[in-house]
Amino acid sequence: MDRGLKNSPPRYKKLRPGDWVEWLIVALLFAVSSVGVYVLTSSALSALSVGALVWLVAIGVVAIL
Repeated sequence: MDRGLKNSPPRYKKLRPGDWVEWLIVALLFAVSSVGVYVLTSSALSALSVGALVWLVAIGVVAIL
């Protein structure tokens, strides 16, 4: 193996958070958005759907960072 390639970063990054702090950030965003939508609309289904959407977007953003 070439010495220049030995310490190079991986080419592709995993598309999910790997650190517990990243998971905490995603979970807090999910919880805050779900509770906020539930308080505003009093509908659990819409609160969970918005929370799931926020969860997916947050995972994508944290994975990119």
